[in-house]
Amino acid sequence: MTYKDIARAAQVSTATVSRVLAGTGQVSEERRDRVLAAVDGLSYRPSRAARTLRRQRADTIGLIVSDVEYPFVASIARAVENAAAARGFALAVCNSDENLGRERTYIDLLIEEQVAGVIISPATEDPGALRPLRDARVPVVTLDRRIDAQYTDNVLLDNAAATQMLLADLLAHGHRHFAAVVGTTAATPSRERLEAMRSELERVPGATLVVAGSRLGDTVGVRQTLETVGPAVLALTRAAHPEPTAYVCANAVMLTSLLEALHDQGVAVPDDVAVVCFDDMPGFSLFATPVTCVTQPTRRIATKAVELLFSRMAEPGLPSRTTLLTPELVTRRSCGHGSGIDRAACASSTNEPQEQELT
Repeated sequence: MTYKDIARAAQVSTATVSRVLAGTGQVSEERRDRVLAAVDGLSYRPSRAARTLRRQRADTIGLIVSDVEYPFVASIARAVENAAAARGFALAVCNSDENLGRERTYIDLLIEEQVAGVIISPATEDPGALRPLRDARVPVVTLDRRIDAQYTDNVLLDNAAATQMLLADLLAHGHRHFAAVVGTTAATPSRERLEAMRSELERVPGATLVVAGSRLGDTVGVRQTLETVGPAVLALTRAAHPEPTAYVCANAVMLTSLLEALHDQGVAVPDDVAVVCFDDMPGFSLFATPVTCVTQPTRRIATKAVELLFSRMAEPGLPSRTTLLTPELVTRRSCGHGSGIDRAACASSTNEPQEQELT
């Protein structure tokens, strides 16, 4: 089927057909309706474009994330896709690489494509970065990072609760000297987790904390993280006095890099040091030393984000809402066995997840 076929059926010129399907130029409502009717009647392949022009929005939502190679991000993308598909919508996934310029390019592209809404893990907490979406009246929900704006909803992990879970387990195993392996503290998760660690450990006599994030800078991407994080962390912590006996990693990729560096230097987990993580991966339970972690509820995060987005699509004037999701603690052997502590305490266990909605 060609533009000529559509023009013949609609009794207009091919130039008019082109303008209608491209959404450019001046075309009368009567001619526009005839072209769209011809497109549908002839089952022209870009009929989705015709429907988009009728409703001014596509049957597509956008998802902007940092790097889909991260296991957590990949799980989120998959779960969002499934939740959107259940509502008859497609998903367009964009990787920002934590770069504001690239993020803005994708925001402009999604606006141009007239997506029905956008779910984003923003590269900055500055609401100004999302104003183009607001100005284009595109509904927005943020994941993982908080944006204080009346036109967005937020779905966040309860990072304070997650940190308390991990620290309580490590403290119970006798650890008092900790290293926080975090990314940039400009991001909500790293900042909130670090603040929670400092707050919790201030109440523990003799506890110390080394922040390894200051040596990592803005490391972005799975490959760069795997190559640089572990050696950089060990270079910092080996110079600390007292030296940390427990490492708390911000994500699974950082943990993997750290484990490799520890192995290369002959440091045993958990006999010499404990290592825990804010993410979980299927392989963690199969490691020679299974990894203690808090499991982020990716399916619930994605389902809630899609639910909030479609709610805002239906009622754009709704007040901003924030949902906090509590992770599950999975206790395995990597948490260590401090002096005098029963190693049986490392047996695998989990807690029940919870959800809290704030307004």
